[in-house]
Amino acid sequence: MTTPIDLTKLPDYLRNQRWFAGKAWPIKSVSTVDHATVPLPGGRDFTLAVVEVIYELGHPDRYLLPVLPSSEGIQDALDDVDALRALFQVIREKQTISSASGRFVGEWLDTPEGLMALPSPVPVRRLQVEQSNTSVVVAEKVIFKVIRKLEAGINPEYEVGRFLATKTSFRATPTLLGALQSEGPAGATLAVVHRYIPNVTDGWRYTLDSFRRSARLSDAFLGELRVLGQRLGELHHALASSTDEPGFVPEPIHAEDLQRWSASMVGELGVTLNDAMRHFPELEGRREGLIERAKQLAQVPPSGQKIRIHGDLHLGQVLRTEGDWLIFDFEGEPGRSFALRREKYSALRDVAGMLRSFDYAEATVQLEGEAAGERVAPARKAFLEGYRSATQGAPFLPQDDASFDAMLDAFELEKMLYEVRYELQNRPDWVRIPVQALMRMEVRK
Repeated sequence: MTTPIDLTKLPDYLRNQRWFAGKAWPIKSVSTVDHATVPLPGGRDFTLAVVEVIYELGHPDRYLLPVLPSSEGIQDALDDVDALRALFQVIREKQTISSASGRFVGEWLDTPEGLMALPSPVPVRRLQVEQSNTSVVVAEKVIFKVIRKLEAGINPEYEVGRFLATKTSFRATPTLLGALQSEGPAGATLAVVHRYIPNVTDGWRYTLDSFRRSARLSDAFLGELRVLGQRLGELHHALASSTDEPGFVPEPIHAEDLQRWSASMVGELGVTLNDAMRHFPELEGRREGLIERAKQLAQVPPSGQKIRIHGDLHLGQVLRTEGDWLIFDFEGEPGRSFALRREKYSALRDVAGMLRSFDYAEATVQLEGEAAGERVAPARKAFLEGYRSATQGAPFLPQDDASFDAMLDAFELEKMLYEVRYELQNRPDWVRIPVQALMRMEVRK
C-alpha cells in the first residue's frame, strides 16, 4: 500500500498545527509507519495515517494524521463532517480496517451506557478549545477524542476508563464507551469515546469563583469540597477492587517501596533546587530541612497498599455538574512514559495533588488582587474530612494517623518539586507559588 500523503509537505504542515508538540526542534525527516483508507459517502475516502517525525536532535515522535486528498497539499480530514461521522462509526460498529502494517480496530463497550440510541446521520461538532488533541461531540450525548501525539502501548486513559466502566460501579466520571486501537508495529490507542456531560464547570474555575467571593469560604462550598473528597475516596475503592486483573490488583507497600520513593524525592530535590536557586537563592537555606523531610518517608512503618491511581489529580481534572463532582482524564502526568503512569502507587499521591491545587487557587486570586483570607486551610480540612470518611479502614491506606500524615506530607513535597520544574519550564511568572510553599513547608516541620 503506497501512502497518498505528500511526505515532502508534511514538515511545514505539522509546524502549523496547534497539536504538534515539536515546533521547537528542526525536523530531519517524516515517514509513514502505518496507514489505512476509510471510505466516505459519494465514493470519497480519507487516509488514517500514523507518521513518525525524526528530529535533528532528540527522540522521534509519532502522530495520527487523518488526511483528505487535496490538490492544495494536506487537508485535515477532521475538518470534514463526513470523515468525523465515518471515524465514529468505525468505533460504534466495532469495525476492523486493514492497514499497511496491521489493522485499526474499533471497540464499543457492551455496557448499559453504551446502548444509547443515536440519530442517523449523527450530528457532529468539533470542539475548538483543545491544544493537544481533537475532540468531537456526537449528538450531544457522546464525545470522542482523537489522540494526535501517540505513544506505543496501553493508554492509561483507555485502560482505567475501561476498568471502571466494565468492572466497577463507580460512575462519578464521564463513562468510557469505546476506543479506536492500532494493532501491529504501530500499536497505540488512537481515540477514546466517553459519555458527554453538558452544562459542566471545571473544578478549577468553580473553586476560583468561590475563593473570589469572600475571604472566608461558605459552609455550602466547604460541604461541596467534603463531597469531592468522598468521590476521590470512592474512586480509590473502585481502583483497588480487582482480584483478577494484574494491572489493578492491589499490592502491599513494602519498606523497599518507601525507600525507593524517598530516594527518588531526594534526587528530585537536588536537581530542582539547583535550577530554582538561580531565581530564588533563599532556597539554599532550606535545602537540608527539605532533604530531611523527604528522607522521613523511608522511616514510615510500611502499611497499606499500592494501587492504580489517577496520577495527575488537581482541580482542573474534576467537573462540577448538577450538584455533584465527576473525576476525569486518567491519562496521567504528560511528561511521564505510559509505563511509569501505569505503576501502582500510594493513593495519597492523588490526595496530595488536590491539596496543592487549593494553594494554587489561593495564589491565583491574590494575583488578581483579592486580599489574603482564610481559604486554603478550611478547603484542605473539608476535602480531607470527606476523603477520610469515605476511606475509613480502607486496606490501601496507612494503618495509623501518624503514617498517613507523614506519607501525605512527603507526597505534597514531591508535588511541589514537580510544580517548580513545570513552572520554570512553562510559566516562570508562576514559579513563586510552589517555591513559597516549599519555604513554608520547611518552616512548619
